[in-house]
Parts: sequence; structure tokens; C-alpha cells
Amino acid sequence: MQPKLISGVLTAAAVASACTIPGGTLSNTILTPFRIQVQNASYPQVHNLYMNLLAAGGGDQHLFIGPVGTPTYDLVLRSGVIGRGVLNAVINGEYSDIDSTTKMFMTERGDPRAIYAPAYGCNPDTDALQIELPLVGRQNDPPGGWICVRPSFENSHEFRYYPPGNTKVDPNRTCIKVTLVVIPVTGGTSSSSTSSAPSTTLSTSTISSTKSSTVSTTSTTTSPSSTSSSTSTTRTSTSTTSSATSTATALPYTDMTSQGFAFIGCAPEERRVTDAPGRTLSGALYASDTLTSEICMAFCAGRGYLYAGTEWRRECWCGNSYAPTRQPATTLASLANCNYPCAGNAAQYCGGDAWLSLYKKCDAGGPCVNAVFT
Repeated sequence: MQPKLISGVLTAAAVASACTIPGGTLSNTILTPFRIQVQNASYPQVHNLYMNLLAAGGGDQHLFIGPVGTPTYDLVLRSGVIGRGVLNAVINGEYSDIDSTTKMFMTERGDPRAIYAPAYGCNPDTDALQIELPLVGRQNDPPGGWICVRPSFENSHEFRYYPPGNTKVDPNRTCIKVTLVVIPVTGGTSSSSTSSAPSTTLSTSTISSTKSSTVSTTSTTTSPSSTSSSTSTTRTSTSTTSSATSTATALPYTDMTSQGFAFIGCAPEERRVTDAPGRTLSGALYASDTLTSEICMAFCAGRGYLYAGTEWRRECWCGNSYAPTRQPATTLASLANCNYPCAGNAAQYCGGDAWLSLYKKCDAGGPCVNAVFT
């Protein structure tokens, strides 16, 4: 089937009285621009919503459904990989040991791709024929698993990968299994979505979702060692020690009192607690591969926020309050989880994997003193 016929097939099928699945195998390349809709009729809060993209700095795009992010209308499928210009959907971010899921996001780096094999399916509401994107698996891993969406901040849901054989479930943030559906976009194509496409015609699928030892693609991109979900290298502290700290060696945080912010401690994010879903600080987010503590404090202060926190080397979160259950401890051991170097200054520390280096804006004219850790 040619890409230009996909829209016509779905339109014609919508008026049919019953869904009949055609025979044959669909190509793993679709160059007609499309949107992605998620379906799970058992969960009305996510059913029939669309994939949005949220810029995360460094060219990466995080994937959400709900009010977060910007709708996108120019996705394509290249050799089973969802793409948008130079970006590809990968599975390699923010691994959660609570439910053993890993984030799916868009990047131009060589992280392991999410591999799909298009197939016909029936719409659960209308019984219309539709093109779905069943997951084959994570590139270079055994095939299997599925894509789910998990509650995130501001009533959104983020896309994650649930690996084959996994039985873990986060009781506070269930990752809902969803079907990804291709919704063709009419009215022309986007040059950005097709600039790197190898062909404009569909070919027989070269990726099978049945038995094989590993999942791979035809891409020739070499996958470098990923930094998205790997364990941070533990470093000896080189940050400036607060005058309020009595220990002989520097502690893993940056003294920001000269910029009007006092360090509170290493606060747990939602994956590290069982109180409720939601970010510790949910007012605003800034993410960049040039992030430093100074940039984060200035960003939050400029928007009038009381608290600022750095996380995962490159994320800056702001807010005016946080739950008491997220209050950091003041032991030396509690700082061990916030040992990731900042993306923009390796001599500073910017939180950790779901741990927040948390600061509070000091009162004007008052003392500005970091917490004491013993």
C-alpha cells in the first residue's frame, strides 16, 4: 500500500459496519506525516488522547499526553522507528526501579530505538479499521514488552517502556498499557519529517515481532554509551562548602547563598516516595545541556518562585511549596543520591536520578544559611 492511500483506507473503513482485518504485512516505513493517538478504553483519562512533544534542552523532546507539551502533526516511521526530522524515538531515560519501566523520548543521539511493526486493528469505539503500531521491542534487546503511559506532572502522562517478563507495578503510579494508532495528517507533508527518509514508497516489512534473539533496525548509526539512564560516576566533591557546614571536606552541593538561595538538602522525587504522584516542585521546568546551579536559581527567581531544584544533570524545577513527605534529611548519608555533575559545569552537582538538589530563596535582608549536615 502506498503512503498516500493510508488516509483513504482509514476513511473508507470508518463507514463500514464491521472491522475486517486485511491479509498481508504492512511496511515498517510510513512517510506520510501522521499523529499518534493512544487508546485504552478501560482508562477514560488517557483513551483517545494524542502524543505531544515537550522540548527538554539539547534538542531532545519528551513525550506526553495531556496538557503538557505541543501537539505534533509530522511524525513518520522509518524502518520501524518513529521519527521527526533528525529525532528518533528511543527507550533509554529515567529508569524506575519501582516498576522497572524506562522512559521513551525523542533524540538525535544513538540511544536504543523503540522498534514498531505496523499492523491493522479495530477501533474499540467505532470498530473502524485503523493502523496500529505494536511494539516489537527495544533495539538490541530481546523482543517483547509494551508501551504504557504513567501519570506525570500537571495531569499529564509520560510514555514509558514495560519490558518483557516484568511483573513490577508502582501502586501509586500505574503505567497504563496503551495502543499507539497512526492518524494520518491531510493537507500536505512536512519537509522536516521527510528530509532524511530513504524512500517514498512502502516496502515489505523487514522487522518481525515473532521469535528472534534481539531487536535491531537497518540504521547504521553507532550507539554510543548512553547517559540517559546509566548510573552516574561517583565523584569526589569539588563544590564550595557552606560556611554553615562544619565538616572538613566539601559536601556534594553548590553554595548558592551569594545568589540568595540556601541549600536545603537532597529531596526525593515522586519515584522515590509512596505519598502521591507528582513532582516535588511542579511550578516550572527548564532543561538544558548547559545547565548550572546559577542558571537554575536565576530561572526560578526570575519567575517569582520560592524554591529551586536541579535534577538529572540538566533539569531545573521551580515551585512555591512541596509536600512534607518530600522534606530532605540532614544527614551526610542523605546527600549521596544528589551526586550527578551539572551538564553545564562538572564542578557543580545537579541532583540525581529522581533526586532533587533543593534550594530555598532567602528572605530579603535576612540571613542566608545552608542546612547543616551531620
